[in-house]
Amino acid sequence: MASTMLDIDADLALRTPVVSASFRLTSERHVLDHLVREFNIEGGQCWQKGDAEEGLGSARRAYGWSVTLPPQRTYSVDTAINELLLRLAPERDAIIQLIRLMELDAHVCLEVKLAPANLPVLHAAPSTIAAMAAYNAACSVEFREL
Repeated sequence: MASTMLDIDADLALRTPVVSASFRLTSERHVLDHLVREFNIEGGQCWQKGDAEEGLGSARRAYGWSVTLPPQRTYSVDTAINELLLRLAPERDAIIQLIRLMELDAHVCLEVKLAPANLPVLHAAPSTIAAMAAYNAACSVEFREL
């Protein structure tokens, strides 16, 4: 009987949505390569306008810099967003200043991989919304099947 419970637990764990969260700055005018060195945030990377977009094969329409967290199994996107914002926190003021100075577009992007009938909670606490608003960031959620 104990093995049956373990099988059920394993099955439920595999059905838990996988959430990836990233923060992106983009610009059609400014190359953003220097941000990888300037902010030195773990998970930081950049790309050039015209580069192939990973997994899509289309060309990027803007220059960009992003910080992406490793995917995590969770039913709460608020948790993933908060972890992302905590990663940015040491450079928060500098990032906000740069967004204003260079007129950059900021985005919080979530990719949610899910099994059918296992939707995550699409809830963001007021404090999470306020933290994203400080960056003047748009938020997008993309759903994919596991």
